[in-house]
Formats: sequence, structure tokens, C-alpha cells
Amino acid sequence: MDKAAILIDSSFGIRENTYSDVYIVPMEIIETNNGKVTSYLDQIEISNDQICEKIANGINIKTSQPVLGNVIKKIQELSSKYKQIYAFTIPSTISGTYNNWKMLEQEYKNLKVYDQTMVGRLSEWTIMDLVEANNTGKLNDQLITDYLERIKDKRAGVLVVPDISQLKNGGRVSNFKSILIKLLGLKLIITLDKFGLLFKDKSSKPEDAVKRANSILSTIIPLGKLPIKRFVVFTNSNSDKKFDIKHYVDILKILYPQTKMEFTNVPSVITAHVGPNYLAFGADLD
Repeated sequence: MDKAAILIDSSFGIRENTYSDVYIVPMEIIETNNGKVTSYLDQIEISNDQICEKIANGINIKTSQPVLGNVIKKIQELSSKYKQIYAFTIPSTISGTYNNWKMLEQEYKNLKVYDQTMVGRLSEWTIMDLVEANNTGKLNDQLITDYLERIKDKRAGVLVVPDISQLKNGGRVSNFKSILIKLLGLKLIITLDKFGLLFKDKSSKPEDAVKRANSILSTIIPLGKLPIKRFVVFTNSNSDKKFDIKHYVDILKILYPQTKMEFTNVPSVITAHVGPNYLAFGADLD
């Protein structure tokens, strides 16, 4: 039985050797400190905790695509061991990584690159399901295409950001809006689905922010109409204590008293854009 290689970037939040036949090319974390620019390979040369610490210390942090030379090197390495390579990237709606990897299909005929709509644990679920198919020799282009199409309307996530400082530093929020948001103590609500990361709403109270976020998620996928297969909550133990993210989580638990929840961090490349203070959650429906 010939198994395929599965190639991903570090936006999936998966570490090397976590799953059989899954390989990771790291994205880059770019630090600018007192005019000095330093690049780190995500998850290899810098951790999520270190990124949080740098942001807290006022150091400018941004992200970049995986170095294309590293991607090519990995494809060549895998081509010597596998007949087929299936590659998945951070969504094209928030990065140009997919388009650059897609061009490599012209040179490597055993490579097939797919766009997908999630990051972190939400995208890791995809890899988990595809690894299962790979282990039984059922992984192929049609299965992957059908799977990605099927989950578009059944899997999504929403992000509540009580501290927009990092969004402002990265240019995602204008100076005027950031001043207004801070003065009013607003929490931004951002969705992640097939349309990418979108600013959807804002709220002043944690309770209202979580409930609005949940309501928005229900408009994207049919929560309450289909059984929840998997549910994940993203938090950060390094959050500034003044934001009391645990309070946000407690509100979410009240909304979903019977739901089994997984808890994890968002990937480093998302932390670099939203900062260490956040609550995110997402669901995968049957």
C-alpha cells in the first residue's frame, strides 16, 4: 500500500512528527527591534510564548510566507520517498502562500496543492481526517476535493479581541478606529470561514461579546441544527490579567454546558497579528 506525503505550513499549529507522513514547512516571524530586523522560523527558532513576550515588551512582530527555497527543498526530499505529495497552506484569503505553492505544481507533477479555509486546530482537524484516509490507502485527489468542499459550510471559527493594540501595530485597524475602540472599551469580533478573516461586530461587555460572537458563528454554520462533532476554544495563559480571559471562557461554557471542548492556543502566525489577549472558538459539525 503506497501512502502519500502530506505537506503543510506552520499555520496549522502542528509540530513535526505529530502525525505519520505529515511534514511541515515553517512560516517566518519577523522581528523589528530598534531598527534591527531578525527573521525566525516559526515553531523552530521561536515559540508562541516568546512571541507573546516580545509583543508585551513593545517589539514589532510580523509574519511572512515560508521561504520558497525551503518549500522546494522539502518537496524534493519527499519526492524521493513518496509517489504523491498533497500540500495544504494557510488560507489564500489571508496570505499569498497558496498561490506561490500552486505554481510549483508545474515543475513537480507529483505535487497537488489545495487551498483551505482554516488555521490552527480547525485546520488540524482536516489533517487528522486525511491522515486516517491515508493510513488506509484511500487518500486521493477526489477524496480531498470532496472533503474540503463539504466542510466549508460545517466548520468555522470566531475570534474576540479585547485588546486591539497588535491589530493596530500591524495596520489591521486604523489609528482613529483604535483610539475610539480603546476609549469605549470595545471588544472586536472577527470571523474565520471560507471568506477569510472578517471584522464582524464589536461589544463593550465580555458577556455580550461572547454571546454576539456565538450568534455570528451560528449565521455561518448551522449550530443547533446539526450535531457538534468537535469544538475548540483558543485561549492564552500569557494573556494580560486585566482582560480576564478566563471570564470569557466561563461565559462560553454556560452557552455550551453539554459540549466537550478542546483547549489550545492560536498558532504563532495568528498571535503575531492579534496579540496575546484573545478568546477564539470554533466548531466542526457532523
